[in-house]
Amino acid sequence: MDICFRLEIYFFYLLFTFNISIFCYNRIMLGRLENLRKSFSIVNSLLIFVFILFLAEKLNLSFFFQFGFIFVFLITGALKIYCLSGLGGCLLEILSGEEPVIRVRRIHQNALQLWPGFLIVFVLVRLVDFLLFVLFPSLRVWRDIFFPMLETIAIFALAQWTINRKYQDPCFRRNDNRREIQIGKWLGLLTVMISVYFLELTFAKVGSLHLAIFNLQSLASFMLNYTYVFGFIFCSMFLLNRRPEIKTHFDQQKEIFLISPMGAEIVRSLASWFFPGNPPVFMVLKALSPQTYKFREFNRIIWHDRYYKSNVLVCITCYTSNCYEAYKIAKEFKKRGSTVVMGGPHVTYLPDEALAFCDSVVVGAAEGVWKDVICDHENGGLQAKYQGVATDADHAKVHEALLASAPSITKDYLETIRGCKFRCHFCTIPDLSGRQLRMAPINDVVQLLKKIRPRYRHIVFIDNNIYADPSHAKELFAALKPLKIKWHSACSIDIAANPETLKQARESGCDVLFFGYEIFNGSAEENQGGKFAMTKKYIEYTRLVKKTGIAIKAGFIFGFDSDNLKTLFSLWKFCFSLMPRYTSLSVLTPLPGSGVYRDMLAQNRIISLNWRSYTGTSKLVVSHPQLNTTLLSFFFPWIQMFFLMTTSSFGLMFWVFFLSLISYEKMHHYFLKWVLF
Repeated sequence: MDICFRLEIYFFYLLFTFNISIFCYNRIMLGRLENLRKSFSIVNSLLIFVFILFLAEKLNLSFFFQFGFIFVFLITGALKIYCLSGLGGCLLEILSGEEPVIRVRRIHQNALQLWPGFLIVFVLVRLVDFLLFVLFPSLRVWRDIFFPMLETIAIFALAQWTINRKYQDPCFRRNDNRREIQIGKWLGLLTVMISVYFLELTFAKVGSLHLAIFNLQSLASFMLNYTYVFGFIFCSMFLLNRRPEIKTHFDQQKEIFLISPMGAEIVRSLASWFFPGNPPVFMVLKALSPQTYKFREFNRIIWHDRYYKSNVLVCITCYTSNCYEAYKIAKEFKKRGSTVVMGGPHVTYLPDEALAFCDSVVVGAAEGVWKDVICDHENGGLQAKYQGVATDADHAKVHEALLASAPSITKDYLETIRGCKFRCHFCTIPDLSGRQLRMAPINDVVQLLKKIRPRYRHIVFIDNNIYADPSHAKELFAALKPLKIKWHSACSIDIAANPETLKQARESGCDVLFFGYEIFNGSAEENQGGKFAMTKKYIEYTRLVKKTGIAIKAGFIFGFDSDNLKTLFSLWKFCFSLMPRYTSLSVLTPLPGSGVYRDMLAQNRIISLNWRSYTGTSKLVVSHPQLNTTLLSFFFPWIQMFFLMTTSSFGLMFWVFFLSLISYEKMHHYFLKWVLF
């Protein structure tokens, strides 16, 4: 047994050494192969999908073994075919230029289209393996060598079949004049595929070892899937180079890149990957652009160099905490010869700063000037600044586009009123909306809701304050009641001052409202007036809302000049007395465009202009008369978590669940003792 173990180790090191030699050969002799570098770059940017393939193989299906091994084999095989076909189609779209980003819905669509070919190849590989090594037992000793060879051939076959299946339309017709055999390129492909084969052989051998110190099976399985994906990418790239008409077809399209960069809030950005949405500005620009353009959407994704492209119109929406990433992306696109236009709240308030990185900025609402931007871009006369003011005609155009869009897109742009009636000192919304309220026609809102209602019954309105205009809100609630939907939105607490309207909101389907309380009853900031003048009625209004049956999400701000550790405790007691469903606590942040920003700038109290810190969730970026900014920035995430877990019904439910898990065995023991004795 010891001799066999040593032979396996020796064989493993022999394969590893040979693979390193092949890799060095590729590196030295085939260094000019750009495909090799691109293949590694793409597969490294998609490690999460490689990990999904790995999980599909490592899925614990022990429960299903009671139904038989064949049943388990069919489940794992179907899952693997679904993942491979969906991912394979998306990889091909990236390589051909059809789509720059892998999206979950595209994985599903490609799986539905391509699964037959992957199933056939999967069955053939297993069938050949069965015929050679089950019917002919004498060949079993060679199985570890021949099976990776079968899989390597299958990778090339799948790449060829996938290209033929996806790009079989007449617009991708082959050009037979350029199908001459190029020996050098075929030798390069052969060399790389031999390397892939030996990598598969190496990782398969490592996966079969059981070492006393290191358990390398999982790592070997992951690397084996990595090798499969790399081989598929390289083969597909090689085959696509032999059919340049495919890439030419997509490159010839006039394109607009719509980009909302990932900000400093990593958790929220990652959440957008699992729960993707459509930024409203994307729909606005698509609706107002000529239909001759192809749109590429990048919403809060990890950026890779392969996304950059020349000779395209790039539109970047920019808020303060993500402007660093936005400026970096804009700079790189300009360097490659693309035209970059930037807009959004941060650019609206600091247009000259943004112009250092882009060609043009849109100040205010893009609806009013986007047609001019497109026209000037096509005529080569793009202006440095555009001042946008939305009109009713622009709204009608966007509404038509929403009616023609899929419900999954329409649901993310449901807005009944834009702007807010209050002029809070810390807020940028009043100036951003031109200090005016812009109301959508009620009939338009109802039309959109009827369109998406068969698929979505729980609606989110993106309004800044759905009660900004009480008469409009009352009319809206009456129109929503017959639709039998559930909805939630942001609102001001003064809706509770009108019990009839509050009741109408509940009857129309409202189940959650977000209220920005900001301060507690008794805070010195009550002197600011406006919304803060209602603090003495906060508790009364909150009880009325809860009594109606509407749940509350509450927002608070800490860091005003009057705040200190004592007021932090007072704020906690106030939050606890309200007991909303969720509690969110932010630190006062002087966002450009707000009155706080102007005051702090005039008083020279801003200690950091690193825009990444302007998230409102952690760092205090101004000098404070009563608080240590360093200590507060360090402890604030923990303070936020403490507020959420102790002052909200969500937090209390979490503790009940957590304690029940801890004490389950003890409670079970006492229960049995009480019942039996």
